Amino acid sequence: MLKFLRPKVWIITAGLAVGILSAWLVKWGDPVNTGISPTCFIRDTAGALGLQNFTGFQVIRPEIIGLVLGSFIAAYAFREFKSRGGSSPLVRFILGGLIMVGALVFLG
Repeated sequence: MLKFLRPKVWIITAGLAVGILSAWLVKWGDPVNTGISPTCFIRDTAGALGLQNFTGFQVIRPEIIGLVLGSFIAAYAFREFKSRGGSSPLVRFILGGLIMVGALVFLG
Protein backbone atom coordinates (compact mmCIF):
# COMPACT_ATOMS: atom_id res chain seq x y z
CA MET A 1 0.00 0.00 0.00
CA LEU A 2 2.83 2.45 0.78
CA LYS A 3 4.40 1.89 -2.65
CA PHE A 4 1.09 2.76 -4.29
CA LEU A 5 0.70 6.02 -2.35
CA ARG A 6 4.27 7.22 -2.75
CA PRO A 7 4.06 8.34 -6.45
CA LYS A 8 0.77 10.11 -5.79
CA VAL A 9 2.29 12.07 -2.95
CA TRP A 10 5.19 13.19 -5.15
CA ILE A 11 2.83 14.21 -7.96
CA ILE A 12 0.60 16.19 -5.62
CA THR A 13 3.59 17.84 -3.94
CA ALA A 14 5.11 18.81 -7.30
CA GLY A 15 1.77 20.23 -8.47
CA LEU A 16 1.42 22.31 -5.34
CA ALA A 17 5.00 23.56 -5.64
CA VAL A 18 4.51 24.61 -9.28
CA GLY A 19 1.22 26.33 -8.44
CA ILE A 20 2.73 28.26 -5.54
CA LEU A 21 5.78 29.19 -7.62
CA SER A 22 3.54 30.44 -10.44
CA ALA A 23 1.59 32.66 -8.07
CA TRP A 24 4.80 34.04 -6.55
CA LEU A 25 6.27 34.76 -9.98
CA VAL A 26 3.21 36.81 -10.91
CA LYS A 27 3.42 38.65 -7.59
CA TRP A 28 7.12 39.38 -8.17
CA GLY A 29 6.53 41.01 -11.55
CA ASP A 30 5.81 38.46 -14.26
CA PRO A 31 2.91 39.34 -16.55
CA VAL A 32 -0.39 38.26 -15.01
CA ASN A 33 -1.40 35.82 -17.75
CA THR A 34 1.88 33.88 -17.90
CA GLY A 35 2.98 32.30 -14.62
CA ILE A 36 4.95 29.24 -15.77
CA SER A 37 3.97 29.01 -19.42
CA PRO A 38 6.39 27.52 -21.97
CA THR A 39 4.56 29.31 -24.75
CA CYS A 40 5.14 32.68 -23.09
CA PHE A 41 8.77 31.78 -22.40
CA ILE A 42 9.35 31.13 -26.10
CA ARG A 43 7.53 34.34 -27.06
CA ASP A 44 9.69 36.37 -24.64
CA THR A 45 12.90 34.71 -25.82
CA ALA A 46 11.97 35.39 -29.46
CA GLY A 47 11.53 39.04 -28.53
CA ALA A 48 14.87 39.13 -26.72
CA LEU A 49 16.54 37.71 -29.84
CA GLY A 50 14.90 40.40 -31.99
CA LEU A 51 12.49 38.10 -33.81
CA GLN A 52 9.45 40.21 -32.87
CA ASN A 53 9.06 43.92 -32.11
CA PHE A 54 6.56 44.17 -29.24
CA THR A 55 8.53 45.88 -26.44
CA GLY A 56 6.61 44.26 -23.57
CA PHE A 57 7.88 40.82 -24.49
CA GLN A 58 11.59 41.29 -25.15
CA VAL A 59 13.22 39.69 -22.11
CA ILE A 60 15.10 36.52 -21.34
CA ARG A 61 13.35 35.29 -18.24
CA PRO A 62 15.42 33.60 -15.54
CA GLU A 63 12.85 30.83 -15.18
CA ILE A 64 13.92 29.44 -18.56
CA ILE A 65 17.52 29.09 -17.44
CA GLY A 66 16.42 27.48 -14.17
CA LEU A 67 14.11 25.00 -15.88
CA VAL A 68 16.72 23.97 -18.45
CA LEU A 69 19.54 23.61 -15.91
CA GLY A 70 17.29 21.85 -13.39
CA SER A 71 16.08 19.39 -16.03
CA PHE A 72 19.62 18.68 -17.12
CA ILE A 73 20.87 18.13 -13.56
CA ALA A 74 17.91 15.86 -12.70
CA ALA A 75 18.34 13.79 -15.86
CA TYR A 76 22.07 13.46 -15.28
CA ALA A 77 21.67 12.63 -11.58
CA PHE A 78 19.14 9.86 -12.25
CA ARG A 79 21.10 8.53 -15.26
CA GLU A 80 18.32 9.27 -17.74
CA PHE A 81 20.28 11.63 -19.96
CA LYS A 82 19.69 9.90 -23.29
CA SER A 83 19.14 11.16 -26.77
CA ARG A 84 15.89 9.80 -28.13
CA GLY A 85 14.70 10.02 -31.68
CA GLY A 86 11.29 9.43 -33.07
CA SER A 87 9.53 8.96 -36.33
CA SER A 88 8.81 11.92 -38.62
CA PRO A 89 10.62 14.76 -36.80
CA LEU A 90 9.52 17.35 -39.38
CA VAL A 91 5.84 16.61 -38.74
CA ARG A 92 6.42 16.84 -34.98
CA PHE A 93 8.23 20.17 -35.42
CA ILE A 94 5.41 21.64 -37.53
CA LEU A 95 2.70 20.39 -35.18
CA GLY A 96 4.62 21.81 -32.21
CA GLY A 97 4.77 25.20 -33.93
CA LEU A 98 1.05 25.12 -34.66
CA ILE A 99 0.30 24.22 -31.04
CA MET A 100 2.42 27.15 -29.83
CA VAL A 101 0.64 29.58 -32.17
CA GLY A 102 -2.71 28.23 -31.00
CA ALA A 103 -1.72 28.65 -27.37
CA LEU A 104 -0.63 32.26 -27.95
CA VAL A 105 -3.88 33.02 -29.80
CA PHE A 106 -5.82 31.52 -26.88
CA LEU A 107 -3.92 33.73 -24.42
CA GLY A 108 -4.87 36.76 -26.48
